Amino acid sequence: MKDRHYINNETDKLQVNETVLDDLAKEIGFDKTLLIETWQLDLLWSTTVAAFVLFGMVGAFSSAKIADYFGRKKGMMIITFILLIAALFGGIPTLAESPECLIVSRVFVGLHSGLNVSLAALYLAEISPKKIRGAIGTCHQLAITVGILVSQILGLNELLGTKDLWPYLFAFNAVPSIISFCCWPLCPESPRYLLIKKKNVDDSRLALQKLRGYDDVNDEIEEMTIESKKNLQTTNFSMHQLLTTPELRFPTVIACLLQVTQQWSGINAVMSYSTFILAQAQVPAFAIGYVIVGTGAINVISTIIAVPLMEKLGRRPLLLWPMGVMAVSFLLLTIFINLVFDPELEQHHSAFAYTSIVLMHLYVIGFALGLGPIPFILVSEVFRQEPRAAAMSLSTAFNWICNFVLMLAFPFLKAGLEAYTYLLFTIVLALAIVFIFFFVPETKNRTFDEISASLMLGRASGKKRSLNINDGEELQPMGQKV
Repeated sequence: MKDRHYINNETDKLQVNETVLDDLAKEIGFDKTLLIETWQLDLLWSTTVAAFVLFGMVGAFSSAKIADYFGRKKGMMIITFILLIAALFGGIPTLAESPECLIVSRVFVGLHSGLNVSLAALYLAEISPKKIRGAIGTCHQLAITVGILVSQILGLNELLGTKDLWPYLFAFNAVPSIISFCCWPLCPESPRYLLIKKKNVDDSRLALQKLRGYDDVNDEIEEMTIESKKNLQTTNFSMHQLLTTPELRFPTVIACLLQVTQQWSGINAVMSYSTFILAQAQVPAFAIGYVIVGTGAINVISTIIAVPLMEKLGRRPLLLWPMGVMAVSFLLLTIFINLVFDPELEQHHSAFAYTSIVLMHLYVIGFALGLGPIPFILVSEVFRQEPRAAAMSLSTAFNWICNFVLMLAFPFLKAGLEAYTYLLFTIVLALAIVFIFFFVPETKNRTFDEISASLMLGRASGKKRSLNINDGEELQPMGQKV
């Protein structure tokens, strides 16, 4: 799964290495500053950054088809070749004297990321034991944060972030993809996919025994068999059916709103435009790269802490409390960045600037503990096997769409609102906290069937009560009796 994660921060690479790309433009005789105004330049660079996200949407919308047709494991093996193509084109722009190669690379990187983020989350949810499902799902986000940190370190001027070496930074995408491709033959297919989707009990049992390391997997086989009996169909579940099946509408709303919140909480604005934020806080230019690497390290450490907490505290507390920290951090960040530019408080500007850095890191810690991993975990938990791939595809597509909109809009927001831009993210977080408190259920230590049943009954607290689920119960599309 690590193949996607090393390139997850491609947007940050382009921000940090904008001067390198300027050099490439000059080498082919193109000076963009002679042709466009400042606002047009902002639009151009925002669009360049957002191109990765645009094709991430395409991948997200396509992930359900691949997950259901090829399977979770085979699907991820196949799309590894997409990342290899991206690495090839990313490594040759200067050699070929063609900036178009870099654009093509970003197209394939985005496509692969959109596909893999959905497939990886599905696979991890379906192979995990109930008691550690959240912790294993968080490892997915941990791999992403490690990939971001690696890309930030390699992008330093002392390493690959130079005029001559930057193509190797983009070609480095080949390394995790090759490692991933070599490891996949050692991994079994999802047992739930084999039993519930393919109706192959024997292969499912073998896969489960390999995953668990022991032979007695009868309890899990029985639980999957019960869920299989409730499936309405064996054909692929469509996104349209998510909206026309009454029992699935509310879980779909939860899944999509959590993904919207993850993006519009401002995390990618912080990570991709961290240079601008630090400059606003008047951090010396020579130190900005190292502060960004420090932010990535804090992100990794915080996500490691989240792994055991996911099963100890549950999903709801790790959403609500860290999101409160994120909202307060942005509120205070707005205040302190404004104080940095107050001429009457010039003697305190240094203290205000470094307080802003601390607040930015507090925000990142809050995100890593909850809103980073949990939306993908919950999407995989609040749906039964039948609609899970379509739900993951639709909600992940919402994630990419919101990311795309934010990447396009943020330069104009910061130009118009300056530091007050972060108040918009604070409002989004506050509204999301209210929604989660009243409507999002706790899923810790519960089967997929129990979670689905509690959502049908409108429970948000996650308290375990007796659940009367008949073996013949099915999901009914609109127009049929429930």
